[in-house]
Amino acid sequence: MERDNGNLHLMDIHLAAYLQLQGVEPALLKQSGRVVFSFENTGRVASLIQDYNANPSGIRLLDFVQSLRKLRSRMISLRD
Repeated sequence: MERDNGNLHLMDIHLAAYLQLQGVEPALLKQSGRVVFSFENTGRVASLIQDYNANPSGIRLLDFVQSLRKLRSRMISLRD
């Protein structure tokens, strides 16, 4: 996890999918041949990251998987 200009850069697609599922859309950046998920560094994002790391029980699995697939699709289209 890196911070840059008020943004938080993540390489963890699972955390990015969780944040997206919670309504926080990432910008996808290409850095050194890799895709990085960039989020605004806000208190809400920090709170959601803490929730994710606490292994929340209220996650709807199929919704999470759909969010993960959507991010992977965006990631693959950025690589081309």
